[in-house]
Amino acid sequence: MVHMITRLRKESKKILTPIANSLVNLGLNANSITIGGLILAFIYFGVMFIFRNPIYGIILLILSSFSDALDGEVARVSGKAGSRGAFLDSSLDRIEDILFLSVFSFYFESYLVGILIGLSLVIPYLRARAEALGIKAEGKGIIERGERIIFVLIILLLLLINVNIAEYVFYIFIILSAVTVIQRFYLVMSNFPK
Repeated sequence: MVHMITRLRKESKKILTPIANSLVNLGLNANSITIGGLILAFIYFGVMFIFRNPIYGIILLILSSFSDALDGEVARVSGKAGSRGAFLDSSLDRIEDILFLSVFSFYFESYLVGILIGLSLVIPYLRARAEALGIKAEGKGIIERGERIIFVLIILLLLLINVNIAEYVFYIFIILSAVTVIQRFYLVMSNFPK
């Protein structure tokens, strides 16, 4: 699964580009889609809080994630990709990550969920700091955002089948997130002059 999303992005453009063109023709812009994805993430959390039904969570997670994939493509095809939209997108992504992962506190130990959320916020922070220093960090580390979302989907699916297996995958998720933090930290530190 390592960097699977990075590789799939090129293939996904075949689907995303025509949809993005249609949305631009309808007058929608990337920022409105970004905000729509955030709203869906809040609905996901609210629905999971009320119903505790992983099927609802899976559907809403997919819709929110699809919006996140689509906003960048809409910005690109409309010729309006810029720093403001990128800032909005990356900032709201962090809020979405918190909402996506927080539902695990309904099933697993809250302190472990807190650790996972913390690690998931440190990973993009390290990338941002690396890139501010001129160090390429995209694709570096075992788990990026796409892989994190896949882990959330897998765990939600497993909660429907076997809670014990879901818990083991949750532990693996935490471990791999910690490994990614270490990998990115090392990447930055090793690029400084000796």
